[in-house]
Amino acid sequence: MSDTWTSRKRIEAALNHQEADRVPLDLSITLNAYINLREYLGLPKEENIQADRFFEVQPSHDLLEALGVDVTYVRLGKSRAVSSPPPLEDGTVLDAWGVGRKLVELPGGSYLNEVSYCPLEGLDPSEIDLNSYPWPDPHDPGFTDGLEEEAKKLYEETDLALMGRFGGPVMELATYLRGFEGWLMDLILYPDFAKEMLNRIADIQIALDEAGIRAAGKYLSIFKLSGEDLGTQTNTLFSYQVWQDLIYPILARRWKAARNALDKYGGSHVKLMLHSDGAFRPFIQDIINAGVDVLDPIQRVCPGMELEGLKRDFGNQLVFHGSVDTQYYLPRGSVEEVEQETRNCIDALGKDGGLILGPSHFIQPDVPPENAAAMYWTALEYGKYY
Repeated sequence: MSDTWTSRKRIEAALNHQEADRVPLDLSITLNAYINLREYLGLPKEENIQADRFFEVQPSHDLLEALGVDVTYVRLGKSRAVSSPPPLEDGTVLDAWGVGRKLVELPGGSYLNEVSYCPLEGLDPSEIDLNSYPWPDPHDPGFTDGLEEEAKKLYEETDLALMGRFGGPVMELATYLRGFEGWLMDLILYPDFAKEMLNRIADIQIALDEAGIRAAGKYLSIFKLSGEDLGTQTNTLFSYQVWQDLIYPILARRWKAARNALDKYGGSHVKLMLHSDGAFRPFIQDIINAGVDVLDPIQRVCPGMELEGLKRDFGNQLVFHGSVDTQYYLPRGSVEEVEQETRNCIDALGKDGGLILGPSHFIQPDVPPENAAAMYWTALEYGKYY
């Protein structure tokens, strides 16, 4: 045990299934929710806030400190390649993969950046030449410009645990390229084509992971393996047979490559975290077998994802990241309900360490700032181990 618990020590204790002074905390939040929360906490207005394509923002250190959050992250920079093509007539903006997104306004003045153009949608696989597709170059030096210096500075000048977020999704990107319906049909009707596409995407994401790990791996506590949403609200996204035959071997190859890169570049202590929403319990043991240490974000309202059962059956093998419900309690519950939800999550998952508490997805603009703050302040008090 440590006499002085820093955020980094607290996170690393949880990652090793040990109890620290309290349950450690993390935060993922979108732009308007972040602005509202800063105002609620009485923090100064922040200028030029940068949001990614999901409108997620990286919280400044004053907000992390106000809420007791123990984690910040580093990610890849931008390509040095020529500028992106101009937007399409409907406002769709194309990314490096050729996928187009368009801003969709939501009530309350916030936005979603929805996929609006899938470059391979509607084409028969026999018409698609994957060799000639303009894939992005993962070896572009712009991706790692300044990354090592940023990670070193955060590691030396703060006591926060660092999470690395480098390559993007594999399976999810295939849905962006083919369209969701087309991709699901590929899995059954054209499995060889689906497998080739997945492997090409995986090769690029592995190279991006390795570039980031080479630069910053030794400074990390957690490496996030991007997002692979494997479940719907009620069930797995595809059958276990499709998972075993097609999806899992390729994802596992990517996860094991990240582990090998971490071990090679000074990050043997770093734990691997996988993000997946939905109900995907049948896949969890396979995910563990492929070397994943941390599961995020624990959407407990889905069948099979009940907290007590996950802790009972996988708590010796997995660390749980997230868990506080963002579908009802945070956006629509009272402050008192949020406080009770937070206590329930800690009771279910916190024993003997193995829990990094946070929301079960990004905090969205419909979450009242008093509810977001209540989650963290309750955890700071109720989540004490001694």
